[in-house]
Parts: sequence; structure tokens; C-alpha cells
Amino acid sequence: MSNREAIDTITGYFYQFDKTILELLLQDDDEASICIEGIEDIDVITADEISAVQCKYYAKTEYNHSVIKKPITLMLRHFSYKKTTDIKYHLYGHYKSGHEKLGTITPQSLKENYLTYSKKSKETNKTTVYKVHEELGLNDDDLSKFIELLTIDINAPSLDDQYSRIIEIIKTILNVSAEEAEFYHYNSALKLVKNLSIRQKKDDRYITKRRFIEHIKSKDEIFDSWFIRRKGRESYIKSVRKERLSTGLNMEPFDRFFLLDCCKSERLEEIKEVIFLVVAKWSKISKRQNPSFCPGIYIHGLSSEKKIELKKNMYAEGWHFIDGYPFRGAELTTLHFYEEPTVENKIRFKFVDNLEDLSILLSNAKRTVEVYQLYNEKIFFSHDGIKMEKIKIEAMDYIKDMTK
Repeated sequence: MSNREAIDTITGYFYQFDKTILELLLQDDDEASICIEGIEDIDVITADEISAVQCKYYAKTEYNHSVIKKPITLMLRHFSYKKTTDIKYHLYGHYKSGHEKLGTITPQSLKENYLTYSKKSKETNKTTVYKVHEELGLNDDDLSKFIELLTIDINAPSLDDQYSRIIEIIKTILNVSAEEAEFYHYNSALKLVKNLSIRQKKDDRYITKRRFIEHIKSKDEIFDSWFIRRKGRESYIKSVRKERLSTGLNMEPFDRFFLLDCCKSERLEEIKEVIFLVVAKWSKISKRQNPSFCPGIYIHGLSSEKKIELKKNMYAEGWHFIDGYPFRGAELTTLHFYEEPTVENKIRFKFVDNLEDLSILLSNAKRTVEVYQLYNEKIFFSHDGIKMEKIKIEAMDYIKDMTK
């Protein structure tokens, strides 16, 4: 699969996931439920009816009958198993152009445009015409009944328009800002729908509107790769800078700790660059600043040997920093660690060696503490009673761009 095809496939998944979220939000009955990957991509079950929804996103493609032949055929096959079914079939799609070609669906046009196809045999080189309706033993009355149950919407909104509508509805239902709706509650909704979609048993892929709303009410701060892909790397980083890592001229003199996941990389030059950016942004050391402050930094996933090499390297380059150990052989000393940086002592940051030390240092902090955990695969630290921002990153260069 080419990179372009992969992007188109992922975009299609997002369109389907967003449509699922939208359908849940739009239900009037809190007990209405949705099954993901049921009869179709989305099954909507209310007290009155069942609707099977097939989603198609072809933002780069002109509409032609052949584009929707397969989903219509699949819907008809399902209908043929029980012709008295009350299930409503919906084909929901977005296309670049060609919308005027659809026209009114009749039994004749259904047969000609969607249910008839030809296939050439490789062995005999002969072309055979297949008619799905004949194969299924369906007459015009059956097809008319199917058409009554079928809705084809090829004017569905674009990915971005559908997304904007979701954010507006979440804002209204939960009474939150656009930023909260997008960054927390939509993130929670996307993760829930994605996780439901991969469950093996169909019964496990159902959720009611009530349960859905209760779930997304909480601010889920743990992001995954799908949320980052949905927003796009640059948009995600911009949002993190604005909502989670903002600084100002009047930055409070808190004890800030940055827990930086090295993302399985031990490239010391890159790690040093990240430390430099964090120090430059979250330090204030001058004779006029009282008290002065600088960040504590822990590098997660870096071996002990590499940590020592990093310290030696930075010290040799003239970086002044301290850790919690005032002399060789000493035990961790919080008094030493929390020494105030000054113009005279030239302390630029404070190095935290391990998570056990971090817990002790946080428990013995004298000022307000903020912790920023930038993690790659999973959260690696927690501490009760401490404000902590948990920020998902895909690589070390995310941190560089978030802190510039």
C-alpha cells in the first residue's frame, strides 16, 4: 500500500469514527444505542427502528454508480435473507463531484446501475454478465421494498465540516469551551469508539448514548496516536503549546518538573537540545527575580550509563546543574536539590536521576509544584496530590517543537 493509500484509508476510518460519534450525540433517546461494525459500519438501534449505516469518504473522487455498487449489493444481500425486515439502510458518503448523476432510484435503475456487472475469465477469455438480483431470486416488488428502506446520501459533509459539528454539539451538551470540547472530550470520544470497534464479539461493540455521554464528560488527558493523527502533528503541537505548556511574562516561581521520555533514543545531542529548550523557557534567574527558579528534569528510558555520560558531557560544555546528591556517597538530600538558582551559583537546572528520587523530592517540595510528563507509549509516573500534565508525544522532536 502506498503512503497516499494509507492516508486515504486512515481518513476513511476517522470519517466513520466521527460519524459514529455524531450519531450518538444526535439521538433524542438516551437509551438509543449504536453497534460499531454490526450489519454495516454503524448500526443505530432506537425504540422504533434499526438503521444500518455504511460510510464512504471520497473527497478526491467524482461520484459514479460503480463507486457505491459494492455497498448497495451487500445491503441487498442482507435484505434478501429476510424480506420483511424493518431495518433501514443508509449509504452516507462524501464525494468531490458528480452528485447530479445519482438521480431517482427505481427497480430498473437499481438493476442496471448497481446490481449488474461483468467479469472476464482468465482461462477462457470470455466475459460473463452477472445479475445480483437474479442470483438472490428477487423480483421488482422485492426491489421496490428494498428501495423504500434505502437512503443514499452522497452529499454528506466533509471530514472537517462533520468534525466541526461534533465539537459544536459537545460544547452545547457539556457546556464547555471549544478548546475543552476538542482537546479533552472529543479525544475521549474518539478513543472510546476506536476501542469499541476492535472488540471481537459483536455484543461488546454496543454502547448507549447515556453511557457514551457519561464517559466523555470526564476530561481524558491521556492521548493516543489516533488523536494526534486526527488533529495532525502541527495542529496537535500548537494546541499543546497553547493549552498545556503556555508560559508568560509573569510566570510564577513554582517548582516545575519535566519528565521527558527519550522515546527509546539515546542520542545525547538531541536530548541536550531538548533540555536546553526546556531550561530556556521555564527558568528565571536574575538579581531582580525573587525568588529565582529553574526546572527539574528527569529523562525516562535512558540507561544509567548514558545518564552519567550525559551529565559529563553537559558539565564539560559549561552547563551548571545540581542533582539531589551533594557529594560522592551521599544520600538523596532534598535541601541540596531545592537550593535556589542565582546569578552567582549559575545553576541552570536540576537533574532527577530516577523515579524513586522524584517521589521523595515532590513529597518534600516547599513551593507549589507542577509536573509535566511527556510520554511516548504509556504513562510512567503518578503521584497523589500533585498537579500533572500528561502529554502524548510520538518522538523527541515533538518536545522540541512544543517548547520552542
